[in-house]
Amino acid sequence: MATYITISIVAGCFITLFTTKKEPELIFGGGLLLLLIFNQVSIESALSGFASPGFFTVACLYVVAAGIKETGLLQPVLNQMLGNVRSYRRAHLNITIPVSALSSVMNNTPIVAALLPGISSWCRSNQWSKRGFLLPLSYAAIMGGTCTVIGSSTNLLIFGFLQQSSNSEKLGFFDLGLVGLPITIFGILFLVLFTKRILGEDDSSRKQAEKTREYTVEMIVAKNGPLEGKTIEQANLRKLKGLYLIEIIRGDLILAAVSPSTKLSGGDRLVFTGKVTSISDLINVEGLKVAEDQVFKLANDTGKATMVEVVVGASNPLAGKTVKQVGFRKQYNAVIIAVLREGERIDKKIGDIRLERGDTLLMLARRSFIEQYRYSKDFLLVHASHELSIRPSSKRAYAFFFTVGFIIAAASGLIPVVVAAMAAALLMVLFGCISLELAKKSIDLQVLLTIGSAYGIGAAMTEGGSAQLIAQALVNTVGSSPFGLLVATYFLTVILTELITNNAAAVLSYSLISSVVIALGYNIVPYAVAIMIAASASFISPLGYQTNLMVYSAGRYQFKDYIKLGIPLSIISALISLGLIPVIWELS
Repeated sequence: MATYITISIVAGCFITLFTTKKEPELIFGGGLLLLLIFNQVSIESALSGFASPGFFTVACLYVVAAGIKETGLLQPVLNQMLGNVRSYRRAHLNITIPVSALSSVMNNTPIVAALLPGISSWCRSNQWSKRGFLLPLSYAAIMGGTCTVIGSSTNLLIFGFLQQSSNSEKLGFFDLGLVGLPITIFGILFLVLFTKRILGEDDSSRKQAEKTREYTVEMIVAKNGPLEGKTIEQANLRKLKGLYLIEIIRGDLILAAVSPSTKLSGGDRLVFTGKVTSISDLINVEGLKVAEDQVFKLANDTGKATMVEVVVGASNPLAGKTVKQVGFRKQYNAVIIAVLREGERIDKKIGDIRLERGDTLLMLARRSFIEQYRYSKDFLLVHASHELSIRPSSKRAYAFFFTVGFIIAAASGLIPVVVAAMAAALLMVLFGCISLELAKKSIDLQVLLTIGSAYGIGAAMTEGGSAQLIAQALVNTVGSSPFGLLVATYFLTVILTELITNNAAAVLSYSLISSVVIALGYNIVPYAVAIMIAASASFISPLGYQTNLMVYSAGRYQFKDYIKLGIPLSIISALISLGLIPVIWELS
């Protein structure tokens, strides 16, 4: 009876993940609590995941990655990558190779966040469409993350589980690269050779891409203000850099062909189109205010408002709700000016727009918003017109040495990985690479709580005997072949990753497969490696991986672009993984 209680609770967790948008840490935490209430696992086993070396390794490496980002350590790399390149394929190599190398030793999300604005600007200056470069940027970061155990949060998560496993050989720091490096090499070759052919790079797509970051904003001429009665030319509104005055709305009258001699009246609505930075300058023009009254109030109340572009994250609770329903301004101290979906501005009243994951929001926000949400999963920060100044470049040397020192110490085995990670994180804070406040904000509690809770659920399945039942059922389905189980493990994880987040998919797969493998007496390492690769190899959907979501609207992509470019990469990853894993590790 006890066995079936455990299976029912675990099955309930899985079903809830699929059928609701509840956060995985909440679902797994609730499942673990139910197991404790029904006495299906001891308190020590249930909470052991929160005291595991893997748990603290993941937490510390978030701080290390944040320190690298704060010191601007990637800026010299960006400058070197985007040198004076004129060849399309050479440009791809200059971007994908360094990005994949960097992603192998640090979390790929901050890499893409740091490089995305610079690469976008570089594409514009070279008259190349961002479509051809931003998605390969994301894919290169994903593939590079499969080369070491610290390349992604998913790898760290599964590595943490492996450290607690007693029936397997240990996975070395670079062992994952035996599979990940061939995937990265062949994946980059595919991107270099076929991206242009698959996504297209004709003149029309280039022109469309150049409009990706253009917004339309309405400004109101203040009554009795300094601009009332002046002509367009006298108000210096005709030759604005990066802006174009489309029309003037005066009551029921629309003036579409606006001449320089047109006089402004109080209450006129001026419709401009232009880039984010240009719109930011426009808001500072005395005598004009944004048509949304609440925007103007926000700027007046704070005196420190700034324009910010963000992408709605995959775990943002606002997804599926309208701006009005969530009380956006009150909740975030920010006001949305425009919303882009798949590169197109949504032409509706802002309050009535139902937000979706991947939407790009142009907002007027308090400058504290950037610091408050730069490490939040609610929003993926794309661009701020007034970037916060990073810490002095002299701190880059510290960040470089601490990061390299951690990699050498962890890879050599001289000290445990968790000790090396703790030392690197502590040194980052002590030497001013990152403040203690930002270090705490950089730690992803969602991943940590998921790790701890999922490990407790796995312990309950093993202790209660439910793992043996599941193992027998799986063997009856796929046969007793270890390779058959490996194939099932890989494709189960791939499917889950495209349906839910990669971390949640990895936890689900590992919780199920590890119990089966342990029950059968097999070596868990090759199956864990398959889960790491499959969970990271999320190429087919913009929602499966954060970096895919970050470039979704920025590159004006459509869902079909991920399918066309992602399916071949997924096939390459599957063939290499399933071909090499049985050769490198003993499956049974």
